[in-house]
Amino acid sequence: MESDIRDPECAAPPRAPGWRFFPVHGRTRRHAATAGRCDTLSLMGRSLLAVFGGWLVIQLLILATDSILMRLFSIQDGSGLPVPDWMLGLRLAYAVIFTMLGGWVAARLAPERPWRHAVYLILLGETMGVVMAGVSLGTLPLWYFGALLLLFPPAVLAGAWLRLRTGPRSTGG
Repeated sequence: MESDIRDPECAAPPRAPGWRFFPVHGRTRRHAATAGRCDTLSLMGRSLLAVFGGWLVIQLLILATDSILMRLFSIQDGSGLPVPDWMLGLRLAYAVIFTMLGGWVAARLAPERPWRHAVYLILLGETMGVVMAGVSLGTLPLWYFGALLLLFPPAVLAGAWLRLRTGPRSTGG
C-alpha cells in the first residue's frame, strides 16, 4: 500500500536568503536527480493555473459587467424580450477587452512558452464558445456568437503580445 505522504525528494527547497518562488529560466534549485520528475509536475500545475487563470479572469469580469449593466439599464435577463443590438455591441466590446486581459494573465502566469499557453486558452475558449452558442441558440442573434468566436483568438493573442513586448518576466526579490 502506498503512502499518502508527499515524496520528500520533491519537497520545496528550504528558503535561503536568495531563494525565489519563481525560478530563473524555468528551473528550480532542486537536486539534479529529482529535478526531471518534480519539475514536470510543478510545470504542469503552473501551466494549468496559467490557462484556467486566464479563463477565470475573462469569465468573472464579463459576468460582473453583465450583472452591472443589466441592473443599470433595467434589462431583465431571461424575460423573453430580445436584448437590444446596442447592448450586444457593448457586450462584444468589453468581452474583447476582457479577453485581452485574460490572454495577458495566461502569458504572465505561464512558467515557460507563453505563446503556447495563449493557444491553449484559445482552444479552451473556442470550445466553450461553441458549446455556449449551441446551448443558447435562439436566445441571441447568430451574428453575436459568430463575432465572439471570430474575435476571441486575436484578442487572446493581443493580450499575450502586450505581456511579452514588455520584456522578460521579473522574478521578484
